[in-house]
Amino acid sequence: MVTSPIATLIQPALERGSIEDSEVQQMRQRWQDGVQLQAADADALFALQGVLAGRNKGFNALFEEMLTAFVLDRNEPKGSISKEQGAWVLSMLDGGEGLVANAAELGLLIHLVEQADSVPDDLASFALHQIQHAAMTGEGPAAKGRIHFSRVIDTQDIANMARLFQVEKGAKRRIVSRQEAEMLFDMAEGCNSEDPAWDGLFAETIQAHLLATNQPSNTGGRSLATPVVLADRDSAWLNRRIQHDGRVSRAERALLALVDPRQMAATNNWEQSISQMI
Repeated sequence: MVTSPIATLIQPALERGSIEDSEVQQMRQRWQDGVQLQAADADALFALQGVLAGRNKGFNALFEEMLTAFVLDRNEPKGSISKEQGAWVLSMLDGGEGLVANAAELGLLIHLVEQADSVPDDLASFALHQIQHAAMTGEGPAAKGRIHFSRVIDTQDIANMARLFQVEKGAKRRIVSRQEAEMLFDMAEGCNSEDPAWDGLFAETIQAHLLATNQPSNTGGRSLATPVVLADRDSAWLNRRIQHDGRVSRAERALLALVDPRQMAATNNWEQSISQMI
């Protein structure tokens, strides 16, 4: 028997397979009156979105707001996503083949990662995979609603990635994992973009990743132009990734412009082999 307040309001809409604007408004009012979401409420919200598939804009907004609060306000410190919560979010959002089911779920995923103070690596990689899939194939929820060619990174892709990387937080932005960095290099090698913002986003994100990996205690506002010697493993990784496809993409050139060659001394012939490709 459903006893949670929001889930109780959702049940009739779930049975009908549709929702009225008045019902959305009633749910919002109950929530604004201070109702605390329970696990049954969250499950019901996902169940109804699975039926509606993003067709009701009012419910989409409420879905995103409620579930963001449900996830981010339940931990101490507030604002973080625990591994357990990240696994639950993944289980609810993965609609098959590593993709969310619809654009409304994508909106929730991006908003969660954008707002969180800390994000499990697998959830962050899952979020970036949505954008990578759209860029590589021109299909999927992250490409829906606009013309999107395959192997192209468009303006919306860049905007979505900027949100995932928390660019607006400046020095407090989220540092990407090595798995995400690999995905970004795959995009730099496999896609084109007419928007120069992609080059800057790629270069600065990889730069921040390398700096955090090599100097975890001081990542804010620093640049790899400042002498920070990369560990052998990171120098070798960067060398391998840039030379991976035998050419240097425009985005990779932007990254090279930020890297002091002296930092790469740990890898033999790094400077020479890269210069032959440029």
